[in-house]
Amino acid sequence: MNFVSARACELSPALYDSLAGYRYQVFVERLGWDLKTAPGYEQDQFDHDDTVHVVARNDEGDIVGCGRLLPTTESYLLESVFPELLNGLPVPRSEQIWELSRFAAMEVKADADGMNARRHFMAERVLLEALRFCAARGVTHLLAVSTLAVERLMQRAGVDVHRIGPPSMIGGQPVLAFVIAVNERSLNALAAFEAAAQGLGAKPLPVRTPHMSDALQSLIALAQQPWAQPSHALVQGHTPTNTDAQHLDEVALQLH
Repeated sequence: MNFVSARACELSPALYDSLAGYRYQVFVERLGWDLKTAPGYEQDQFDHDDTVHVVARNDEGDIVGCGRLLPTTESYLLESVFPELLNGLPVPRSEQIWELSRFAAMEVKADADGMNARRHFMAERVLLEALRFCAARGVTHLLAVSTLAVERLMQRAGVDVHRIGPPSMIGGQPVLAFVIAVNERSLNALAAFEAAAQGLGAKPLPVRTPHMSDALQSLIALAQQPWAQPSHALVQGHTPTNTDAQHLDEVALQLH
């Protein structure tokens, strides 16, 4: 698997068109998101010339994963579309804090093996590429909006991820915002999956991280950040149940 991480204006027109088509197949056709976009071509108001895209391709050149990175110094998804998920905390505005969205890891070809993404740890490796890109530019935190299952996947992988607030029901499923620390712990944990996929190490064992401790640490850390803009509302809490533990087979990771 090889990666391209660059601004939209630095991608070739052919690659950008392929990325937009891949996103449509994943988020509209496979996941059924109700997005206002042209048929076969997914993009929104946050996709502009300076938007950074992470694109993963297999040896045949097919896109098998992607992610979008937005600085919080400009308009971004959590701030503009899901501000209630900030749980009353100030809206993040910092050059060191970016947002990760439109993140997926799956093969969309008709004859693709549905478990290939998990066998090759595609989600962990695409996330690792995103974190490496950010770390090289002094970014210390990534915000994201996703489901409880994705939060658990990151925790089990050993990523330093902290819940910002309780989930809220959006589109019929519990969705929450969380922050990923771009630090040595997260990078080393994901690098272990990269090594395993390349045959250079054993598959890492799942890591158990207590939810309440993460949530508390997150709230304390976020409250200490120099962010000045208040969020719009408090979230109505949701108690996770067994039905929240949706299985991620083909789509190993899916962030809004």
